[in-house]
Amino acid sequence: MAVFSELIKNFDKIRDYIRDLYIYGFKTRDDFKQKSGRSYDNEKRRIESYMHDYIIQKNTKKGKNIIINVDASKIASNPLYAAWKSKSFTSNDIMLHFYLLDILSDNIPRSVPELTEIISEKSGRIFENQTIRLKCVEYEKEGLLFSEKDGKKLYYRISEMFFSDFNYKYISDAICFFSEAGFFGEIGSYIMDNSDLKNEIFSFKHHYIVHTLDDAVLYKIINAMRMKKSVLLKIHKSKSVNKAVPLKILISAATGRRYLCFYSEKSNRFTTYRLDAIKTVEFAEVFENYDLLKTKLRNNLQKVWGVSFGGASRIEFLRMRLFIDEEREKYILERILKERRSGEIKKIEDNIFEYSIICFDTSEMTPWIKTFIGRIIELECSEKSVEKRFQDDFKIMYEMYKEV
Repeated sequence: MAVFSELIKNFDKIRDYIRDLYIYGFKTRDDFKQKSGRSYDNEKRRIESYMHDYIIQKNTKKGKNIIINVDASKIASNPLYAAWKSKSFTSNDIMLHFYLLDILSDNIPRSVPELTEIISEKSGRIFENQTIRLKCVEYEKEGLLFSEKDGKKLYYRISEMFFSDFNYKYISDAICFFSEAGFFGEIGSYIMDNSDLKNEIFSFKHHYIVHTLDDAVLYKIINAMRMKKSVLLKIHKSKSVNKAVPLKILISAATGRRYLCFYSEKSNRFTTYRLDAIKTVEFAEVFENYDLLKTKLRNNLQKVWGVSFGGASRIEFLRMRLFIDEEREKYILERILKERRSGEIKKIEDNIFEYSIICFDTSEMTPWIKTFIGRIIELECSEKSVEKRFQDDFKIMYEMYKEV
């Protein structure tokens, strides 16, 4: 039986529930079929305890909808960071945390048996060496402790990166900005909590707060890239595990969505996954030709409009003729030069310009092309489905507005 606790052991579970509530917002209790109704109730109560100021309940024909409603432009701090600060722990975890850091605060290296003896003496409880060893290994991974060998013995001391006395107020503005604008902003939020800092300066028109839920996945991917390793990816709503060589993180300027760009050995091509679709990441072996793949990717990205590397045809061609008043609408030409990617713009005759591009997937260009409706004289694309869809959309729009 699921027992309610405000603290969490598995962030992936709370990540799924928050994302469903925040992004979709139309699911009722009966729609969450992965677990029992009791599990849903516990997760809902947990989320409400984090975000009670942002929870809205609506009654519909299907039942009661729970929605996380946040106006990102009006908040000083990302409320979703609360989920990162709610990890569960045992009484031993708390006790060993303070004892270890207190004992090693004199910067004298000590072995696990020495630490075990001192902690047992101070606490009045008997601990096994293995318990202390596991805690030291965990803290070394977290960067709190550092290990060094002397002969056959392994000694631990506090890491030089553990700045317990650093006054973050000297860089408070930078931390406040980073906590809301940078990758892994929850780190800045932790520092702000511990240093009694508050964001009273910055607000953001486009603030993609939900992407913090994917930072644990992003952290593993970046580490795999640093070590030039392949990874095993489990994708949302898929039972299979995909092997990939992670190469680059792409971010949409329009939506803030983050994508993993990787090489698939199975299909022998570059492709992308949305980061929020990736459930788990596991390290695999080092990929020998990693640097060669990076070079090939740089060349391929020149022909990518958004994040798609195309379908079966791979290379597609698009040409568009536009009417632009050269005297009064120079800003249109400047905009095209700024946004054209690898495309070219040339003058055909007075006030007539032609834009052409070769890219992997011209269908990604459709939203951009539609911004020139009223100026487009002719549109031609090697992928006829893209051409037809544009013409069909134009006809639908004409039917909607022809009376006006």
